[in-house]
Amino acid sequence: MSVHSLDLRGTTADEALRRVRRTFGEGTPLTDSDRALILDETDLLVDHGPAYEEVFIGGRVRSLVCVVSGAPSDGGDGHRVLERPGPLGPERGVATLWVSDETGVDWGLRPPGAPRPHPDAAHGSRTGVEHLVEVLRQAEVFDRVIEISREVPEAAASPGLSWVGPGGGDEAVSAALTRAVYRLTAPVNGGPAPSNAAPAPGTGPRGGLLVDLVEGTHRVAPGNNHPGSGELAGHESRLRDGVAGAEGALDAISGWGGVFSVSPARVREEGLAEVSADLSAYRDRVEFLLRRLNSLNGEQLASELARVGIDGHAPGPEEVDEAVGALARRVERDLERGTALTHVAADLDRVAERVSPQGSASAVPRARQAAPDHLISSLNDPPPFPLPGPVSGLLPVAFLLPLLPALTGGWPGLAGAIALALGWVAALAVGFRSARGAEAGLPVLATHAVAAFAGGFVGLWLGGAPRPDPLFTVLPQPLLLVAALLVGAALGTYVFLRTWSAFARRWRGEIGLERVDSAASSLTALVNEVAREEWYPGTERRRLADAARAAASAARAVADALSEATTPASPPSAHAPELESVLHGDLAALARAALEPLWSGLRSGVPVGDPYQGTRDRAADLLEEYRSHLARVGPHTPPRFTDAGTPRRVHDGSGLDRALRTLRMEPGERMLQLCDPKHLRLLGDAVSSIGTVRFAPKSLREQLSHDGDRAFEAAQTTVWTHGGRLAGIMRLVPLRPGVVRTQWFVPAAPRTRAEAESPEEHERNTAAEETGAGDGRSVSSPFEEDYLR
Repeated sequence: MSVHSLDLRGTTADEALRRVRRTFGEGTPLTDSDRALILDETDLLVDHGPAYEEVFIGGRVRSLVCVVSGAPSDGGDGHRVLERPGPLGPERGVATLWVSDETGVDWGLRPPGAPRPHPDAAHGSRTGVEHLVEVLRQAEVFDRVIEISREVPEAAASPGLSWVGPGGGDEAVSAALTRAVYRLTAPVNGGPAPSNAAPAPGTGPRGGLLVDLVEGTHRVAPGNNHPGSGELAGHESRLRDGVAGAEGALDAISGWGGVFSVSPARVREEGLAEVSADLSAYRDRVEFLLRRLNSLNGEQLASELARVGIDGHAPGPEEVDEAVGALARRVERDLERGTALTHVAADLDRVAERVSPQGSASAVPRARQAAPDHLISSLNDPPPFPLPGPVSGLLPVAFLLPLLPALTGGWPGLAGAIALALGWVAALAVGFRSARGAEAGLPVLATHAVAAFAGGFVGLWLGGAPRPDPLFTVLPQPLLLVAALLVGAALGTYVFLRTWSAFARRWRGEIGLERVDSAASSLTALVNEVAREEWYPGTERRRLADAARAAASAARAVADALSEATTPASPPSAHAPELESVLHGDLAALARAALEPLWSGLRSGVPVGDPYQGTRDRAADLLEEYRSHLARVGPHTPPRFTDAGTPRRVHDGSGLDRALRTLRMEPGERMLQLCDPKHLRLLGDAVSSIGTVRFAPKSLREQLSHDGDRAFEAAQTTVWTHGGRLAGIMRLVPLRPGVVRTQWFVPAAPRTRAEAESPEEHERNTAAEETGAGDGRSVSSPFEEDYLR
């Protein structure tokens, strides 16, 4: 809804007619409003009669309010009258508001009193008529005035006003705007911390890779252990085959018959060295890929990944669009929370750094961690097979084995003892040679030989002594010798094999081949992880990082445009925090509107380059538009770039009280009456006949919704406007009978048609006369037709 305004003051009759035709005449564009507010002067009003006829002839105006300024005319009989043309007569949806003094005076009917200057209207300031026009431009007030005028005699009245605006007036709005701009553009090193800190990784909702990177919720998951089917798989396969062969050899050595299987020395020198070489080669190949593919992109990267055999896929267009949307939503969340634009830009820089590919070369140290040098060295030079020391738990066995046959006595016992001693020493020598080579374990062998022969001699000495045991007296000596040899051989074999197996298992643990298998899996997982995080989405990540940097530049452009266009108030004027909060929300919406073309370009895939200058110019234009909006309608009405449904709490507590007091005023109380003191006698003195319009911005009603009965009382009698910045009361004081005279016929001044009409009108009317469409006489207006009946 809107009200068309037209100023006919200081115009001739012809000029007024042309202005009306340009605004409301045939061929002018249709609008969504059929209301007209026309400003005129008393000494020109009658001469403008044809112009007012033309207003309604075009069919585009349904109702009209004429604010006519100036002194009344001399009625010829000593009375002062207000003369007007017939089209402004009553019963036509027309209201005539007579302003005999554009400044106005402080005056009231009840209690009666002498007029005096109004404290808010300095003499000669035209404050009164300016506020009147401002209020009448609100469609809701306009319609209410038209409705009341139907009850007012002659549809003519003298307007009076009492109003209240945002606390502090325009100065308060300017100060609040300055403060709101400062809050929105506070420097990072001097302002508060950003309110939208990124969540800890892994704590937020998980989406695609790009979206999670934007939101700061991305958590790198380990890659899978599948090497694919290319070159990389061949390297890993050779390594795992070597590990499997070494594991098999160690399994055989660790068994009960391990001493008779593969030589540990051979496994150490050949099998483990081969595993070490394969692991080193696999790690070197992974490092080569990480460095080489770091510098490739596009088709070259895709072809190399296919050759190596690393599977994966790049993010699709939908995921990229979703990531750009997440970036835009992040900025909008920051602005809605009141975060300064400089902090928004800093956050976008952090997002760009997080989203930007780190480069696969940065993962080279991780390859070294997966297959460390000490692991490769330990396989290339593994620990030797463990051997018992000269003094160990095997010495009693070496002593006891020859002791058993020697106890049988005689030369056969001695021969049996020597046989078992030599057999034990020989078994140890064979084992040591298989474990470490020919020279291994000589001190241990010497110690065991001494222990074995000592056991034999002790057995012979004991065998020669008298024995009461019936076993030695009943069984023959050869049988006892055979039994002793069998028991000794079995015991020696069992202890030797068990000891070998224990030492072999310990050696296997020291080698730790399972670490090689884990290293191979870690290297493969690292390559797959880098492919998923860096290689395949690399192009899209770079593009998204560029988008974040562009958005950061645009946010700084908006901040610079706002800062440079606003001069800090010095000293700062007092203003309500509620007003500053509303303006801050508007500026945040302005920033979102300035950034919207950037988001549209990013979503469409159009290269945006550096958007700084374009965004800055757009923000400066929007700020200029917003300043004009505040000057024209005030902060109560949302600008076009904000959500019209957002509550606008403009008044503080004292402002609400002032507005309520003004809205509750009685129509007869003192207020600004737009009438010269000497013309007050022309106004009616009956309070009951005064028309009253109480008006206030709709935003004030939203604030009063929390005010209980006071809000209910105000809502019953107030016209709530969608625009405007003033709240108050307008009274329409009828004029005394006979003051208004309506001139239905206006004598035309002697002039030619060419003087009275524009060239186009003259040509059109002449053609109409030639074709018989006109009779040379003027056509009666609708007003004349109605009133002449």
